[in-house]
Amino acid sequence: MENKWVFVSGGSRGIGAEIVSELAKNGFDIVFTYKNSKKQALEICESLTSQGKQCKAYQCDVSIANEVNHVVSECVSLFGAPYAIINNAGIVKDNLFIHIEEETWLEVMNNNVLSSYLVNQAFLPHMISRGDGCILFISSVTAFKGNIGQVNYAATKAAMIGMTHSLAVELGRFNIRVNSIAPGLIETDMSKNLSSSAYKNMLKKIPLGRIGSTKDVAMSVNFLLGSGGDYITGQTLVIDGGMSA
Repeated sequence: MENKWVFVSGGSRGIGAEIVSELAKNGFDIVFTYKNSKKQALEICESLTSQGKQCKAYQCDVSIANEVNHVVSECVSLFGAPYAIINNAGIVKDNLFIHIEEETWLEVMNNNVLSSYLVNQAFLPHMISRGDGCILFISSVTAFKGNIGQVNYAATKAAMIGMTHSLAVELGRFNIRVNSIAPGLIETDMSKNLSSSAYKNMLKKIPLGRIGSTKDVAMSVNFLLGSGGDYITGQTLVIDGGMSA
């Protein structure tokens, strides 16, 4: 890969897949991970390759250190340090807090937070040596606007914003910028699981009168990785149609 390349965790579906497509369209080479959706991952790579883009997908559970270290080691050997890391992998396991079992709590924490720790820590020495780059966390408005049944999910998304602030301060001297994006209600497989009444109630709370698209989020990622984001670090960009206003 001769151009700047970007690593996207969880890039085979939803927001992750749109980020992969948008960044490739704007000239970045892409490496992304997927956990179970091999068919979708291969289709994305084949589509981008047919358009003359550089893309590689790895099946990897980014909450498992050995798997992450293997992928990172191979990527650095093949392509050098990434220009950017997009921490997108995550899951939702909704339930009232008093009913969340410890196993489920840890599953959400590991998939959403531990994964970011493992990926960033593995890549960062190489990015620091390179002397520039970006890290983005795909957080959520749930980090600062509570939802019933999402204490576990909200805790992980708030953790991402906390990581953003501290890492931005630590890494600024190496010309590495760190930011978060906090989407609101976005049209994905997750939002499709909402009941009709819940969907309508949430829609009423959005001043722009529509739910967001994965494209809305991906274009914001592209902005922060591009020249428009050169002097932005330690910030959270909210993409929610005004829901949290």
